[in-house]
Amino acid sequence: MPQILVQLIDQCHEAEIDLHDIAHIIDKDAAISAKLLQLVNSAFIGARRPFINLEQAVVYLGGDAIRNLAISLSVQQVFRRVESNGLLSVDRFWHHSLVNALLARNIAVATGYPETSEAYLAGLLHDIGKLLLWMAFPGKYAPLLLKGIRCHNGRLAFLEEEKFQINHCSAGAWLCEQWNLPPLLADAIRYHHHPLDQVEQALPLTRIACLADLLSHGSAGDQVCLDAAERLFSLSGDQVAELYQGVDEQVEELADQFGIHIPRSAKSSHDQEPASQETHRETSIGLISRTREIAQMSGLLDNLSRTEDTAQMVAVVEQGLRILFNEEACLVMILDRNSGELRAMVSPNNRLARTMEGLAFSPQRYAHSLPGKAAHTGQLLHSFGTKGESKPALSLLDTQLLHLLGTEGMVAIPMVYRQETLGLLLIGLSAKTFGHFNGQWTSFRLLANHAAICMYMERARAIQTERVAAERMQAATMAARKIAHEINNPLATMRNYLHILSRKSAQGEPVGDELAILDNELERLGRITLGLENLAQEQDEIRPEPLDIHRLIEETLRLFQLAAVAKGHIDFSYAPWPQPLSIVTDRHCLSQILQNLLGNAVDAVDGQGQIVVRTAVENNGSVLISVMDSGPGIDPGIDATLFMAGTSTKGGNHGGLGLAIVRKLANRLGGAISHRSQPGQTVFTLALPA
Repeated sequence: MPQILVQLIDQCHEAEIDLHDIAHIIDKDAAISAKLLQLVNSAFIGARRPFINLEQAVVYLGGDAIRNLAISLSVQQVFRRVESNGLLSVDRFWHHSLVNALLARNIAVATGYPETSEAYLAGLLHDIGKLLLWMAFPGKYAPLLLKGIRCHNGRLAFLEEEKFQINHCSAGAWLCEQWNLPPLLADAIRYHHHPLDQVEQALPLTRIACLADLLSHGSAGDQVCLDAAERLFSLSGDQVAELYQGVDEQVEELADQFGIHIPRSAKSSHDQEPASQETHRETSIGLISRTREIAQMSGLLDNLSRTEDTAQMVAVVEQGLRILFNEEACLVMILDRNSGELRAMVSPNNRLARTMEGLAFSPQRYAHSLPGKAAHTGQLLHSFGTKGESKPALSLLDTQLLHLLGTEGMVAIPMVYRQETLGLLLIGLSAKTFGHFNGQWTSFRLLANHAAICMYMERARAIQTERVAAERMQAATMAARKIAHEINNPLATMRNYLHILSRKSAQGEPVGDELAILDNELERLGRITLGLENLAQEQDEIRPEPLDIHRLIEETLRLFQLAAVAKGHIDFSYAPWPQPLSIVTDRHCLSQILQNLLGNAVDAVDGQGQIVVRTAVENNGSVLISVMDSGPGIDPGIDATLFMAGTSTKGGNHGGLGLAIVRKLANRLGGAISHRSQPGQTVFTLALPA
């Protein structure tokens, strides 16, 4: 039904899509319901179980899929131009299907059948095969319809079988099977014209569909209906009368709501009425208009998606209003997030460019104005009176805006994205133009909301640019802190040894060993400063060489033993692997790891305690170097982030870089660093490949 498609399209393009309302539009039309069920039960959607409840199917698919389905069906209908299907009265078909659906649901309630929605669907789709046969054999099927044979006695089904080797019951059931609908639903459609003595032995859903069809062609006093109700469900005459209660009223109400003409004189699904045909022509024009607007909007929305800033977006919106709607009096009002004001933006080509320059106002201050109400409620509002209502009272701001626009009235359309109002689209209209568009604001809402998306994306790009800049600054700061941390170690060693050199020189003692150590530290300092040439790259590549682990550890310990004299009483010791221990690795990386671990251990014992270095070899040949201190231990709460930059237990100005550097260097050497800690003892273990 084009009337239902029009309402479905309009509902799908509301700013807030209510899936419950959409489901209650869809379940009034057999063809749309069938198409929805085909989609939701298709292999493409891949639902775990078949759907027969229309509202559940709508919720499962979501608003976007339903919108696409509505547009697809509308385009098909417009191009096929099957408003009344020639000899097939769509109004009568709709009326008969809906009456069947309501009666089937009443029968399900009266007989205690638990799946009332399933019964409703069976009644709604029971004659869907007629549409299929008409579309498949329009020239051959028409003569059967011309005979005006009533469907409830099965005579039409017999003639269909004779001419096409299939009747509309079997065709409808076949269609349901192709769409993976439940077998019991297909059976209810297949057997709804079968003789009563056979249907008596069928399952409840088939009996419901059969009785609903008989009741829809008769009345509460028809003996045929009474006999069928008694045989199929043991229903009394009073119970049959109750099944009819409210059905006609519901159908009348729905027909009035959707603007559908109820056939009064037609006796079957193929009788035509002039009033019905005229209604369909008018409604089809509306459907064509909706479809044309959607097609026209596609190019404009594509242009909007290509804009890079708000100024380009404003120009595209103004151009679209001129080309598609022949409207020039428009303002794009952008909501300033800092001040909360709506600020007018116009392109240089806008005739209002000079008069609107600098226009801004707060929607909170002017809450009673048309723009203020639209911004607050997120609803489209206008200054014209609707049918049966007088014009809304205008504030002084509204009057001034109308003077600036130079029009009789205006419409304020919120620009909404992700439930956030980002601005307003103010369009000046004449009364005549408003009469043309009134109630058909789908395209304007689309335009406003896509403009909101453009503004949202521009804001997101700005935020992303700021974030990237902040991250770059943070990375540069971290690299600088890393260099400072690594330079500090050799500088501290050199400072200590200069004191030792001064003392030994005054006493005339030899200083050759100390000078060699200073030379090594100066070399290490030079290697670290080379890293300043390119902070974004790793330090120079690994240079493996045969290395005596025992000797390297002893030399490093000697550095710390001499330096620790001024810090208090710290007992350094080394428990080496009993055999010579030599591996091929990078001397400078391993030395840097050891110095970081020992430096952390010295800080942990705080001038009083024990530090023990041990070496061992695992069965697989891996070399283990562990550094144990008798400090207070590490808080278990930071275990997960201990080796990440920025994590430190030392407080003060410590940046938490030492262990992060240790892990990175260990990984570069092909090894791994781990730790275990308890109050009074912490052990860090470096595992290196043999």
